[in-house]
Amino acid sequence: IIKREVEELSRIGISGPKNVPEIYALQPYLVTTSNYIRRISDLHSGEVEYVLLVKNEDDVYVTVGSDHTDREAERCSILAGKHMYPKIVARKAWSLKELEDHWDELILRSWILENEEKVLYQEGTVKLLLTPEKLIDLAREVAPDLRNMVIFSGTIPTVKGQIKPSGYFEMEIYDPVLNRSIDHYYWIE
Repeated sequence: IIKREVEELSRIGISGPKNVPEIYALQPYLVTTSNYIRRISDLHSGEVEYVLLVKNEDDVYVTVGSDHTDREAERCSILAGKHMYPKIVARKAWSLKELEDHWDELILRSWILENEEKVLYQEGTVKLLLTPEKLIDLAREVAPDLRNMVIFSGTIPTVKGQIKPSGYFEMEIYDPVLNRSIDHYYWIE
């Protein structure tokens, strides 16, 4: 999976991360629940991720988010590209404890607009990504105090193997066991 993501980046001239997984400490003000963000360049894209909202070590919530990134800036620096756009998260979350017995069955999806038509952009289970426990351990290496931390999981490959800019991004995390979902959308203007 990671190889496919790195290949998708290399197709648009971006070198993959030096380490996999790579942890980036971003400015907290970048996290938003907005449905509108400003377009900075023509080469930008969202990517669906599960997001951990860590109140404290025993109180962790899960939602869906998008690490919207400026792909032009990423050609120079992945960290700079990640700071160019907000990190969008849904307004609803589930307790991680409710999901522990069926975590690997959760499904992430995203959609974009192509020629004014909504099309599936990404789809895959969270088992393609690091577990919440591993993510928390990695985050602890960067910030030992995890209280009030927001941790993005990393993303899944695109359905067509191609990163595409779009003026619209919709995302979902679906729990097939409890038959529920959290979704969110935003426009890039």
